[in-house]
Order: sequence, then structure tokens, then C-alpha cells
Amino acid sequence: MIKPNPFTPKSGLEPRVFINRRKEIDFFIKRISESKKRNINHYIINGIWGSGKTSLLRYFKLLAQEEKCAACYFLARELTENVTDIEISMHIIQSIVRNVPYRLSKKNSRLFKSIKGFGIQVLGSGFNMTFEIDKNQVIDAQIFLMDGLLNIWKDVAEYTDLLVLLIDDVQNYSKVQRLFTTLKNVLSDKRIIDETKILFILSSTVEGWKPFVKMNHPIGRFFIPRMELKNFDRENTTKLLDAVLEDTDVTFSDSIKDKIFRYTDGHLFQIHALGRALYDNQKSGKVTGTEWKNGFEEALFYLGNIIYEGIMAGISANEVKIIKKLKLFKSNKISDIKHKINIKSINEYFRRLVDKGILKAEKRGEYIVSDKMLWEYLRRK
Repeated sequence: MIKPNPFTPKSGLEPRVFINRRKEIDFFIKRISESKKRNINHYIINGIWGSGKTSLLRYFKLLAQEEKCAACYFLARELTENVTDIEISMHIIQSIVRNVPYRLSKKNSRLFKSIKGFGIQVLGSGFNMTFEIDKNQVIDAQIFLMDGLLNIWKDVAEYTDLLVLLIDDVQNYSKVQRLFTTLKNVLSDKRIIDETKILFILSSTVEGWKPFVKMNHPIGRFFIPRMELKNFDRENTTKLLDAVLEDTDVTFSDSIKDKIFRYTDGHLFQIHALGRALYDNQKSGKVTGTEWKNGFEEALFYLGNIIYEGIMAGISANEVKIIKKLKLFKSNKISDIKHKINIKSINEYFRRLVDKGILKAEKRGEYIVSDKMLWEYLRRK
């Protein structure tokens, strides 16, 4: 009997199988072991959209629990430029308290006594908890954050040897980058180092972390290493497809697996999106070339709705004209495109397409398509 569709093309959804992240997992376990001995080194995981950052952080949470550590995962909330420094620090502390695996009692918690000492009122509990502060009151955001982390640790130390804080999508803090300076200063403080065992692991898009990877940037140096999640190679793409399809009574032909890799370049989200659409089009438990066209179109429609329409909004009409003249699986020379289309300053348009991640420079004057699924989607517009 054919099972429900096992592919999971949705951000943050737990994957049915988890493969090809041995290096990242081994490094995480090593950092856990070091941190328990107070050799704590915080770090960042980078990756393009859909590369599996969220799934990896959620998996880290499970691994931390297996290692007898308390683990707290939360998604960075997008903060606006006009938010105050104390509101930023409150957001971090509030997010930790909401997601820490222990119910902190307002009556006995050192944290809540400390917050009350700052003149801040705590309303509600659990995920409904909010902090209320007098707007006219001046509170040092760095001191509040440091005091909050110290007291959170005191509240949980009797239950665990280490608190692992997993903060996902920190590019959402791009408008308040000063937060990272505050966090670095707090985590570098002697009291935090000597009196707590808290390990921070962040995740961000590659673009979102770019401001901190400039030479000798203090934030980039602090959260090291910068581990970047890469696309799957052909072998691991095939392993993933086979593992997801196991026990489903559905098979993909070898040619279909090859096409999935060719069009996705091993991009994890796209593999799942294309795999899901093809699975829905299976006939008698098999997916062959006959089912490819409908499945491919459905996958493009899905990706368009959730990703590509937003990207298309930032692409000019001339850029679309250029894209439609590009070859998908070969290198494209500017000199060749010039003969097919009459656009002034075409070199500048190619540079813009590189900046937008649609093209990748192979060498001077030659480019390849970075996202083949996006190219197919734009070509149909």
C-alpha cells in the first residue's frame, strides 16, 4: 500500500530522514563536550535559503538532550530600526524563558526577582509571557542581558550541566545589528565565563551574515567557526531520495533521480519540492519520464508561490529578457547574448544578476545559471 507523501518542502518542518550532516553533527557534539568543561566557544551556521539550517538546529536540540543538556531553540523575530536597546535585550531573555525546557516559577525564580529589581513587570506565563516597562525608565540593556543570563543559568543549573541556546535566522536582526555587539560584550564578560555554562549557536543566511565576515570584524571573529551548509552532491542526493522513499512502495527511476539533481544542484528544499510533486504524480508506485513534466510544473508553481514571486519583484524587465536568452546547463558569454538582444550596458545587467544570486561568474565575461529552478520559472513569465 502506497504511503502518504514523505517529502517535506516546508521551512522548519522536521525531515523524515536526516543524512549528509555528519561533519556538522560531530562538531556540535565536540563543542558540547568542551562546553561542559567550561571551554565555551559560540559559533554560527550559514547557508542559503532552504539549505536545512532550521532542520539542523532542531536536530541539535534533540542531540543536546541526548547528551543530558538543556536545549532551547527559538526563531529570531524581525526587529525594527526604532526598537530600543532594552527592548532588544528583553526580547532575547523573554525568548529564552519561553522556550527553556523548565517551567520557571515567578515565586522562586532568581530571574524573575532580578527582573522585578529592574522595575520591569512580568505578565502572563509560558508563551503568553510579556515584559512591561515604564518608557521613562532608563535601564542599561547590556547589564540587563548579562544579569538575565546569569540568573537563567542559576535557575536551571540544578537540572543540567549545560544550557544550549539555538537561535535561528538571526538575519532577522539585520536592522538592529548592534544586538550582536551587546551579545558579544556580555558573553565576553568574566562573570558570564566563570559563573555560567551557556553555549550559543546561531544560524543565518549567507547574505545576512556578510556584514560580519569582513576582515577582522569583531563579531565575525567571536562567533567562529562560520560553518556553511553546502548543497548535496549527486551521491548524497540519490541517498536522500532513496532514504525518503524507503518503505513507501514508490520508486523513482534512475533517470528521474538524475534529473532531480541536475535541476536542483542538490539544493535541499528544491529536492523535497520536486520530489513531493513527482510523488503525487506517481502511477502504480513508479515515477518515470512520463510523470516528469507534470511534476516539474507543479514544483515550479509551488516554489513560485513561496519563494520566486518575491525574487521576481526585484528583477527588471531587461534582466528578464537576458535570463530568457541564457543557456541552462552551459556557460553563457556576454558576447553571445549581445548578438541576441539589444540592451545598452548589458555588462552592468549581468553584474546585477550575479548580485541577486541568479547568475554566477565562471570567469571574465562568462556566467552560469545559479538556480536552475528559478531560471525555469522566470522563463515561463
